[in-house]
Amino acid sequence: MSVFVRLGFAITIATALSACGGSSSSSSSSAPSGTGATLNFANSNFALANACFAIQDTSGRFVVRSDDGNYFSTATVLADASPFYMKPTALGEYLIYGDDGSFLNVAAGLIKSANAPSETANWVISGVAEEFTLVSEFAAGDALAVNATTSRIELAEVVGATKFKFAATSGCATFPELSTNASGTTYKGNGVDAPVIGFADVHSHISSTSFLGGAHAGRPFDPLGVTEAMGSCEAEHGPQGSLDLVGNLLGPSGIPLGMHDTTGWPTFVDWPKRDALTHEAMYYKWVERAWLAGLRVLVNDLVENEVLCTLQSEAAIASQSGFDLADIIGDAASLVAPAKCNEMESAVSQIQFMHDMQDYIDAQEGGPGKGWFRIVDSPAAAREAINDGKMAVVLGIEISHLFNCDVTQPGGLTELSGCDEAEIATQMDRLYDLGVREMFPIHEFDNAFGGNGIFDGLVLNVGNFVDTGKFWQTYNCPEQPYFFEAGAIMTSLDPSGGNNPVSDLLTELTQGILPIYPTDKRQCNSRGLTQLGEFMFQRMMAKKLIIEIDHLELSIKDDVLAMAEAKVPKYPVVSTHGGHGGISIEQAKRILNVGGILYPAKGNGKQFVADQDRLRPLKSSEFDFAMGYGADTNGLATQSGPRGSDSVNVSYPFTLFSGEGWGAQFADIPALTFQQSVVPEGNRSFDINAEGLAHYGMIADWVEAVRIEGGEQAITDLYNSAEVYLQMWERTVNR
Repeated sequence: MSVFVRLGFAITIATALSACGGSSSSSSSSAPSGTGATLNFANSNFALANACFAIQDTSGRFVVRSDDGNYFSTATVLADASPFYMKPTALGEYLIYGDDGSFLNVAAGLIKSANAPSETANWVISGVAEEFTLVSEFAAGDALAVNATTSRIELAEVVGATKFKFAATSGCATFPELSTNASGTTYKGNGVDAPVIGFADVHSHISSTSFLGGAHAGRPFDPLGVTEAMGSCEAEHGPQGSLDLVGNLLGPSGIPLGMHDTTGWPTFVDWPKRDALTHEAMYYKWVERAWLAGLRVLVNDLVENEVLCTLQSEAAIASQSGFDLADIIGDAASLVAPAKCNEMESAVSQIQFMHDMQDYIDAQEGGPGKGWFRIVDSPAAAREAINDGKMAVVLGIEISHLFNCDVTQPGGLTELSGCDEAEIATQMDRLYDLGVREMFPIHEFDNAFGGNGIFDGLVLNVGNFVDTGKFWQTYNCPEQPYFFEAGAIMTSLDPSGGNNPVSDLLTELTQGILPIYPTDKRQCNSRGLTQLGEFMFQRMMAKKLIIEIDHLELSIKDDVLAMAEAKVPKYPVVSTHGGHGGISIEQAKRILNVGGILYPAKGNGKQFVADQDRLRPLKSSEFDFAMGYGADTNGLATQSGPRGSDSVNVSYPFTLFSGEGWGAQFADIPALTFQQSVVPEGNRSFDINAEGLAHYGMIADWVEAVRIEGGEQAITDLYNSAEVYLQMWERTVNR
């Protein structure tokens, strides 16, 4: 996660908070028409998904909704039945959505329609063949039944519940949902042994929903639908957005008192956008649009930042209790992290979230395994999923205290480590058993393994002080050609004590102990690889894990590459989003020569093609070359901007896989047409030419921009990036 600013001024100047207001509404998606025939479910309750039905009891009568919101089983013909749209909330569970936009719901023990979705409107549907019970877990496991006297739909114990059938019909209301705004069918593979065609995003944060102590607003899915997942952010960010401590500091104004419109669905006034960093940008329908465009490998890095999480949590408490936030920030180094901010435990909790998301998408597509989103734990499983036309999702982890291996130097005393070799082995095995296959050993701050790669000269240094009790000690970065620039010009206290507001603030917050650094040379971190760090890297290689080299101190990158080069065969390492801390040209060559990958942060179309052109001459003669990207979406990283006045605009609609720039390997892939991404009811549209990558669905638009900028060579290198990633993974595990 690229969070230098994010952490810093949240630590140093977050002294005032204010507010975000909004509403949610309904919108789009089409409800299919029925045939009037009772479905043959073949013992499956999944066939109801996202389709229109009438509900029929065992006597042959159909359910109708009365004007006062009650339900009766009285209609004798299908034409008189109330139509219901069946929206999955999970596998085998549904919202039952009426043609008036209401939900079949439990209220005070009675069955009554409700205007908004909630857990009281969630129904578990189970049964055999065409006879199903509809159970409310909320109502103590009671189920729907027809009152024999009044014909009213009521709750009863499951043993006395009515068995219902579902007859396909028409006339359902359109259930609120975002659209992919794409037409056509995506492609499958040519066999598990054939090269994959598709691109790889090797650095994303779908699961960041719960991190930062509640700073993130919105979710990539919600069982109750888009109105809940992407509704108002006021609950998280407060009235008019100024409780969005992290987002305000990272936004265009860069001040803690910034405000934004909190309305999400359906109008999305102020978010998503490329620099609204604490708002959801990877809603599942947007990720689906990217998959349709050819995304075939997506690495999701489990993520947490204990310092930011603690400060955000304390700020939320302070805003409600009237405490002085300046005092909280001033005492930042002494704050005790809440349990929810423990980086390892927060990251582990996100694994279940990812599996829940997979199940939710499966439910939308008609049952287990039918969705396009597949979590994989081996390159063979990835190839199988991609060959079936799905997207392979790999779990990684990016935290500063991996395996709980933090480091503290209280008062400058002897260094204390939060772990030992036994703890490293135990926690590494734990993550592996949970499916994690890719790891960042070091992230934003120093830890027990070594120093982090410096790429910001102020805020992360203050963060390191808060996290470890010590500021960075540095050396002049080597003067050599770099693929990604090393180090940063450090901010120091003003030794003259003059009227420098930044220096004065730092003096107050750090008790005047911020070091004085050279101001004419970029500084790298003097903390190198520790003995514990060497043990950890060697064990990662023995465990056959994918090792992330970004965020390592420049010299540690050399140490890890030397370890990799000494293995027989050589051990791949990867750089996935900009080389944080620096990567020299020589190191870039070494990464490719050990069979690793270097996929940079994405940039816009012009920037991406320029990076391809810089990297291509460094490729290894031993391994295939490609270049995907690490978007870092949902990771507090500003997304790529508009393409500039000197570029040809993307024209809407556009077609992928056919026409100029699409080589022979795409000959058998059907063309897909993409309209401009829109939010139907709110008339909010997204234009990559004007606003850049406002949300993840615009990856499709970005691909078209890459084609315009780089032609067939750029498209070929991009769409080979999933295959080259899998080859790297195979070299990692097949040893």
